[in-house]
Amino acid sequence: MSLREARQLELARHLRDPAAHPAPADLEDRRVGIYRDLLINNVTSLLGGTFPVIRRLLGDEGWRALVRRFYATHASHTPLFHELGSEFVRFLGEHPELWQDRPFLHELAHYEWVELALELADAELPDANPAGDLLAGIPLPSPFAWLLGYRFPVHQIRLDFQPTEAPGQASWLLVYRNHTDKVQFQALEPLAARLLALVQEDSGATGEERVQQLAAEAGITDIDPLLVNARALLEGWRTREVILGTRM
Repeated sequence: MSLREARQLELARHLRDPAAHPAPADLEDRRVGIYRDLLINNVTSLLGGTFPVIRRLLGDEGWRALVRRFYATHASHTPLFHELGSEFVRFLGEHPELWQDRPFLHELAHYEWVELALELADAELPDANPAGDLLAGIPLPSPFAWLLGYRFPVHQIRLDFQPTEAPGQASWLLVYRNHTDKVQFQALEPLAARLLALVQEDSGATGEERVQQLAAEAGITDIDPLLVNARALLEGWRTREVILGTRM
């Protein structure tokens, strides 16, 4: 390592973790301080925009301390600035000791990050028959419709609701992006979530075959009411562009 590279590394270590690594002795602290504040403030502000609920829950002091720990210790897998949110989620997953008093925090971080992730997602829409029969045909889901399952009801967490134990039933959420690029969320009942998961499997089954599989899994013998409800769900998802139509 050259002398120049060694000095750059010394400065970089200081900027990431000033408490553990002193600044190079020949640099004026006032000037170094400008960069110290600029970098950490930029990261704190950017992550605060991605994780507003967590920021409110922790308060200014707690939030800045958490971001400082992330900034100082986390080895990112990407140099892309807009992917910093996914690195923060990974950081929390690797350090459960940081959120023992809020056991929902990692899932909440993922939930908050998903909106940005879907906004930036890129995929080619498959050809579909937009008017196809969703029970007789093969429903074609949008690549911009994601089914999420969490132990905690992350969509309900706020300052006056911070559960310390997960409820007996998981929370299922559908996040989707339509042709206007607007990202929206929908809470799902377990049967609806399972139907969507089956539809998203690429096995070539018709909508009715998916409902029959759902009925078998749930122990439902009277399938006719389930078919009626399933058709209404599928049609609603088609309206929201969660389902594009049927396979051509």
